[in-house]
Amino acid sequence: MLRYSLYLFFTLLFISCKDKDEPIITPPVVTPTGLIQYGTPFSGVPDREDAIIYQVNMRPFSAKGNFAGVVERLDSIKALGANVIYLMPIYPVGKFKAFNSPYCVMDYQKVNPEFGNLDDLRAIVDGAHTRGMSVILDWVANHTSFDNPWISAHTDWYVKNSAGAIINPPGFNWTDVAQLDFKNGDMRKEMISSMKYWVYAANVDGFRMDYTDGPPVDFWKQAVDTMRSISTHKLLMFAEGSRTANFSAGFDYNFGFGFFDQLKKIFGNNNSALTIDGLNNTEYSSATNGQQIIRYTTNHDVNGSD
Repeated sequence: MLRYSLYLFFTLLFISCKDKDEPIITPPVVTPTGLIQYGTPFSGVPDREDAIIYQVNMRPFSAKGNFAGVVERLDSIKALGANVIYLMPIYPVGKFKAFNSPYCVMDYQKVNPEFGNLDDLRAIVDGAHTRGMSVILDWVANHTSFDNPWISAHTDWYVKNSAGAIINPPGFNWTDVAQLDFKNGDMRKEMISSMKYWVYAANVDGFRMDYTDGPPVDFWKQAVDTMRSISTHKLLMFAEGSRTANFSAGFDYNFGFGFFDQLKKIFGNNNSALTIDGLNNTEYSSATNGQQIIRYTTNHDVNGSD
């Protein structure tokens, strides 16, 4: 499919911002040991330019509001023409200072009991693979909940103010989450180990990285290089950000915020459709080897803001 292909998304709300491009540093690849592969790595993961992605938010997606409700609708997703299912965060949600947001992660290596257990998640992945669809997980790297075990065990993994208190992400009203410190190498290694865990434990096919423009580019380079080192898997790596250096970090996709905004102006303000051509030239200027801009018709942010 050409770059003009539309990528489908359906669900609820997040925020992103544009940061200046940062230089790429190449840290060593992290290789956790002792992980056992569940199932057989999926051989049908589409090439990056051929992905048609359907976003699932478990809570409103079905009457059951859980993983079982997703399994029951896999045929419906397949019938739409999707070949990749993107699951919004599946991890336990923080309770302290929290608002029940799925982006307030309490444990990176556990399943939210609200949705089911690990076997229930595996049922989604197995069912999707049987139908020729891949599954990617949402990953929230920039921050954790205030009751994540890292808070008490590794307080040095977080950014603090002059009084020594762990802070919220600067510049946002995200008061339910604690800002991680990406200058800490141990935190970065543990974060990447947790990503790798899900490839083995649930046989997933990649990740959509939340607020990619927040953590430094060299962290993403380290993370993507590590995930690419899993030779048994073809993984799709999706940056929910607009920083052009995300392509240099190795992501398959950058997020097309501008495309959706242009669509609104074309249909709402009678702007020329030719503005899309200029947008393509700008957004694809740093893309190589088929790297893509995600073109979405809707997503959980759009549902909240528009």
